[in-house]
Amino acid sequence: MKGTTTASLFLLFIFSITPPSFLFEVANATNYPVLDIDGDWLRTGVEYYVVSAIFGAGGGGLALGRSTKQPCPEIVVQRRSDFDKGTPVIFSNADTNDTVVRLSTDVNIEFTPIRTKLCRTTTVWKIDNYDDSAGKWWVTTDGVRGNPGPNTLTSWFKIENVGILGYKFKYCPSVCESCTTLCSEIERDVDSDGQIRLALSDGSGWPFIFMKVNSARARGIQQVVNT
Repeated sequence: MKGTTTASLFLLFIFSITPPSFLFEVANATNYPVLDIDGDWLRTGVEYYVVSAIFGAGGGGLALGRSTKQPCPEIVVQRRSDFDKGTPVIFSNADTNDTVVRLSTDVNIEFTPIRTKLCRTTTVWKIDNYDDSAGKWWVTTDGVRGNPGPNTLTSWFKIENVGILGYKFKYCPSVCESCTTLCSEIERDVDSDGQIRLALSDGSGWPFIFMKVNSARARGIQQVVNT
């Protein structure tokens, strides 16, 4: 009985010193904003670099790439150098009334390349058809932005927490309640060209961080690359 009383008093103490906002965020984790590396909320329509949260052997940023087997549409690859931030992306919510990108909610991800596109297809991410030769569901481009529903299932992704600072991508769309779809983590894998790509996986997902294109951190990395 004494142990139970002590535990109850301890919990009461914890709740008394914990800010209500934190308790609300824990209870509503799916509504909690995704943060960039500066601690700011991710916003729709704002350009970000998506960079590996693991430095060194973790590689650099995500970027548009091309496959020798099928040059178009372009594919999602990861740069090998830590100092290469990749190609900027923008996010679009299924809920167009919300301009904040939140955990576990459906989002479109779209590259915004600074160069002229090599393909006439879109740069919106999507899950490609199953690759029998590789045994993979690759993340590619030529997806559809907006119009959530059964016809755009392959173009919707979710962002989840990984540890304290990192985030991972997941494919588990909820834009069509009556649809049957895959629900998988997204990991890195190497294709037949030797390129690091994103693919559906039974693993735990690869951690990334988000960096505003116009942030001081991003400019600092660019200066190192150009030196």
